[in-house]
Amino acid sequence: MRLFVAVDVPEELKARVESEIVEVLRPKLPGARWTRPEGRHLTLKFLGNVDDDRRADIEAVVADVASLHERSEAAFEQVGAFPDLRRPRVLWVGVASETLARVAADLESGFEPLGFEREDRPFRGHLTLARFPKPARVELPELEVPAEPFVVGELILFRSQLHPKGARYTALRRFALDA
Repeated sequence: MRLFVAVDVPEELKARVESEIVEVLRPKLPGARWTRPEGRHLTLKFLGNVDDDRRADIEAVVADVASLHERSEAAFEQVGAFPDLRRPRVLWVGVASETLARVAADLESGFEPLGFEREDRPFRGHLTLARFPKPARVELPELEVPAEPFVVGELILFRSQLHPKGARYTALRRFALDA
């Protein structure tokens, strides 16, 4: 099964991102493939395809990391792209949270002994809004990013199943942040 660890965003905030950012940008970026709002989450660690018998070890790592961190707040701060707006592959709305960066680093450390490679790029918390099959320069208009804080209270182990109309995500287990 294909697994990743993420944080969910409140539905009302996902709806605001859709109406205040995506609906403004969609007509301006005709080549973009837009993600579905219900599939948007803040990925902290992508594990990839994993044998079912490794799930208990994976859950143990996530539980350990969750026990080290307290609930905290995060907030969206800007719209950007990977690798950049000159030749974007992914359009995102980024989130500001020192706690999420620390949680992501602890997940990297916890999963390394299980044979999962460390991410070679620095952590950048974000919701993926769109992907570009062919990178082309993007000029973004002035956007109001919904910046009110939201509570990060749990980590979620998700299963991702790929389908022709986009990936489907199932929450397998939730881990409260309870340091």
